[in-house]
Amino acid sequence: MKRIILLLFSLSILTSCNFTEEITFNEDGSGEFLMRYDMSEVMKKMEQEMGGGQNKEGKEQVKLDSVVYFKDMLVEKADSIATLPVEEQELLKSLESVVMKMHMDEANGVFDFGFGSSFTSLDELPEVLEKIEQAKQLNSKDNAQYSKMDESAVSRASENMFEYVDFSYDGKTFSRSLKKDYKQSSEDIEALDKEVSDMGEAKDMFGSMSYTLLYRFPKAVKSVTNENAVISEDGKTVTLKANFIDMIKSPETMTLDVILED
Repeated sequence: MKRIILLLFSLSILTSCNFTEEITFNEDGSGEFLMRYDMSEVMKKMEQEMGGGQNKEGKEQVKLDSVVYFKDMLVEKADSIATLPVEEQELLKSLESVVMKMHMDEANGVFDFGFGSSFTSLDELPEVLEKIEQAKQLNSKDNAQYSKMDESAVSRASENMFEYVDFSYDGKTFSRSLKKDYKQSSEDIEALDKEVSDMGEAKDMFGSMSYTLLYRFPKAVKSVTNENAVISEDGKTVTLKANFIDMIKSPETMTLDVILED
């Protein structure tokens, strides 16, 4: 199962995948950041290539909801971790707040996978994002498919995305904005356009990739500055969805200010 997860995760970055940047806030300003990867389409395509269209009668369909806490893994693997260099031990210990969440329903073609971590204040988010990235790399270490991501222009254009995004929240207003010193790299965009145009049949898959912002608040939302954002029926959740490639090329389209009710 672990190898399947790693393979699907790797392929999802290289082919069709829907990304969701999810933040859930508590009353005191603490919360959880979660980066989700919807790999349902990847799973369906793999099933088709492996004869998924054949009769599945009698075959057990995988269905699970799993949450893996890195802190539990540290306890479980304490003996082997103790044999690692001190630097590696410290890195692993720093990831104890990271969680991996997975929802899989093979019968309905659903596979959702994510990395996340809690925070006591949004000021901690840069550190949280760094930990999540380290956890992703650790989980996919020595995976050949994952290593191909480094060669991809799509990956290079998106891997440092959070380095030019600023988040702020004071209990009344939440903002997702671009840093003042942000400057789009024309070289990266040219390489991105060329890679997508050279994809052949995979071009449509890249074109269908999406990126969604999903923010949950402890009280109702009064207004949102981005006209494409949607407020949920209960008034406490804001969603903003865009084409993944368009978002990478024009990150300003995913900026917004959320004003909460008093």
